[in-house]
Formats: sequence, C-alpha cells, structure tokens
Amino acid sequence: MTEAILVIEEAWRAGISNDNDNVLRFIINQQLAYGSDEGVFIETRNVSGLKSRLYTGEKIQTQLAAKNILTLEAARALLLSKSRADYVSECIHRVDKWIQRQCFSEFCSTGECKHSTVSYMRYLSAKESQAKLAGLLSELVKHRDGNGSWKGFPYFYTLLALSDIHNPDAEKELEYAFPMMQKRFRRNQIEEPYWSRRNDIMNRIQTRLNHILSIFI
Repeated sequence: MTEAILVIEEAWRAGISNDNDNVLRFIINQQLAYGSDEGVFIETRNVSGLKSRLYTGEKIQTQLAAKNILTLEAARALLLSKSRADYVSECIHRVDKWIQRQCFSEFCSTGECKHSTVSYMRYLSAKESQAKLAGLLSELVKHRDGNGSWKGFPYFYTLLALSDIHNPDAEKELEYAFPMMQKRFRRNQIEEPYWSRRNDIMNRIQTRLNHILSIFI
C-alpha cells in the first residue's frame, strides 16, 4: 500500500490531481471497517521481515507507531486526491473517529507517539485544519532542544511536516531549525530514495525562507 500512497503524494507535489479510482479503492480496501481497530489501515502484503521507515527514512521501531503512521498517511493521501466520491468520505470519517481515541490527537511526546504526532500534523495540513494545527505547533515549540531540532522527534520527518504547513507558527519552527540544517544533512547520510527526499525537503525550505544553502551538489 505504501506504493499507492506514494503515487498520490508525488502527483500532489507535481501539482497534478490523482483521483484514479483503482488507486483509491486499493487504498480503501486496506481499511478495517469494524472491530476495535475500525478505521485503521493495514499492509496486507507480507512485510514482517522488513523494518518500517518513515517517508524520510527514519526507522520505526514499534508496531503501534507503524500502524498509526500508515493509517494517517493513507488517509492523508485520500485527502490529497481531492476525490469527492462517497466511499472516500466514508473512509475519512472512520479515520476521524479512530483518531479521537488516540493520544496523539492532543499531542503526545511519549516514545514513538512523537512520530505519530508528526504524522497527524501532516494529516491535519492536508485537511486544512488550521486551528488544530496551531495547538499542536504550540506544543512542539516546548520540545526544542536548542540545537535546531526537537527532543526525540524524527528530525527530517518533522521538517517535512512543517514544510507543508503554511502558517506563522510553522514558519517560526523552520527558522529555528534552519541554521543547523546543513550540518544535520551532511551528518545523516542515508541511502536512496531517502537522500533525495531529504534533499527535496531542504530545497523547499530554502526557497520558502529565501535562504541559500551550499549543500546541494
């Protein structure tokens, strides 16, 4: 399912609407429609031997975080598709009901719930829920470590989330992170496709903040 989510993500980044019915139905068919995990998306392929990673390459150690993030990223992709189909709206409604029961819905800084919180910010950004985003960003500020990052939060994934949020609070966090980006980027070497994704994030932030970095070669 990750590949289907990525298809929509990349189309959105390119400014192309992707509401392909086959892709959307493939994603939605991975959602649990009943039971205690109603609303959750699951990866139906056999991926037990693979370590889950965030879009930006950071490893996910817990099954709970992997489940939360897959669900939020899938729901975000459905929002980005701009589909008006009833089956998509119903799917998003189930996700929203599930979110209400999760700790990260009010910001959680325990363990890998930090990762889920950032993923939730990405979901809210796609949903254009500015009031809720403002509350989460006000909490994120409290976790600054003084060195351009946030204690325990996945660095590049957090930058990704912030780069897609267009409000003054997100801008302030990007300004806070910017001076250390060059050093962090050079220090955290990683294989493809994650290196290119991180590079793209840095380029977008550079453009947004109107700064010039010397690390892009």
